[in-house]
Amino acid sequence: MKKIYIGLGIFMFLWSSISEAKDFKFPDIVGWKQSGEVDTFNTKNLYEYINGAADLYLTYDFEELKVAEYQNEKKASVTVDVYRHKTPLLAFGIYSQERLSGAKFLDIGVQAYYEKGFLNFLTGPYYVKISASNTEPEDEAVLVSIAKKVAENLGPKGSFPAMLSFFPPEGKKRNSEMFISKNLLGYAFFQSGFTADYELQGKKFKLFVMERENRDECKTTIEKYLQTIKSPIKEIREGRYTLSDPHHGEIDLQWQGRYVWGIINLNEASLRLKYLKLFEERLLKK
Repeated sequence: MKKIYIGLGIFMFLWSSISEAKDFKFPDIVGWKQSGEVDTFNTKNLYEYINGAADLYLTYDFEELKVAEYQNEKKASVTVDVYRHKTPLLAFGIYSQERLSGAKFLDIGVQAYYEKGFLNFLTGPYYVKISASNTEPEDEAVLVSIAKKVAENLGPKGSFPAMLSFFPPEGKKRNSEMFISKNLLGYAFFQSGFTADYELQGKKFKLFVMERENRDECKTTIEKYLQTIKSPIKEIREGRYTLSDPHHGEIDLQWQGRYVWGIINLNEASLRLKYLKLFEERLLKK
């Protein structure tokens, strides 16, 4: 078990630390010309470009945004926003916050999704948002071709966080996985973690998982949680907990090693137990 935890921890560290971004140059695109200069925004002035949304981006360690506009002879225009975050994990986090589960998903970077008028994708520590005007009826083809060119200039695409593979596939809603950088489930002491939405037998629920540096941090997290919900449990040790949460109702969570995972919004105890075990089985295989 220790080897599993240490090995995964090293992998996650390496994955989240691939953050050194090379100087990015917007690509030349046949039939299109850049209009004006490239605009650059940082942590101090991001709000000038995206107003109130800046606060969310900053919680995912946003570092820099570069914006370029392209135009063609037909007076169509395409705007490319390249957001750079501190690590690929944090870039995935903001991407997952805005990802539309009902959109058309494409193989660009780690993942891209398209809806009429825009295409967003994740690659390395970058979250790229491309919007178009007056590009119909070739809207999708235009956005895809430009997105591929931009992705090429951004270097290695990386991959999804390894933690996503722990979520059991049965009943999981496709592309519902998220990384929450702060206040997981609304609790500051839960800090960061991953979630995924599920639907099974007409029941909708959510699984979550937190990874900490060591067992002591997990114990402290659970202690604070039990105190907050005024649980009578005094002895804290690894294993399963069934608790009454004032905001989420009855909740099951399990602590093992450096991981705490659980289920909310599911009243059926047998189904909660099933998913705790499925999660554990997938964790032990890593």
